[in-house]
Amino acid sequence: MQLNHALLLATNIQHMAQFLESSLGLKKGPRPAFGFDGVWLYDDLDTPCIHIAAKFGINESQSNYLTQASVSTEAVGLSTVDHLAFFATDYQEVKARLEATSIPFVEREVPAANEHQVFIQGPDGLKIEILFTRSELI
Repeated sequence: MQLNHALLLATNIQHMAQFLESSLGLKKGPRPAFGFDGVWLYDDLDTPCIHIAAKFGINESQSNYLTQASVSTEAVGLSTVDHLAFFATDYQEVKARLEATSIPFVEREVPAANEHQVFIQGPDGLKIEILFTRSELI
C-alpha cells in the first residue's frame, strides 16, 4: 500500500496552492469537475499528490463528496493531521527555494534513521516535513 494523495481543507484555496507551489515546487494540473472549487497539485512524477478544497462556505456537492452526515457550510477534518511529509532528493535546491521565497524553516537530524528533516509552516496551520537522506547534505 502507498499513499495516493492528501486532501487539504483551506480557508483560501489559492493561497494554500501558491504556498505549496512556492515551497515544494508542486505544479497545478487537471482536476475533475466535482461541482465545487478546488485545486490539484502535481509532483515531479506528474502525480496529483495534493488536493485542495474549501474549508468554509462549501456547497452541497462538496458536502456530499466529503460524505458528511448532513449538508454543512463548513468542512470538517484535518484536525487529526499533524503534518505531511515529502521525500526529496535535492537539498540545496529546496533550501534555496525556501530562502528565495522567504519561507522560514527548521531543520533536524535523525541519525538513527539516516534522515535530515526540514519543517515549514503553511496557511491554516499546515505543517510540512521535507525529508532527505543525510548523505544528500554533503
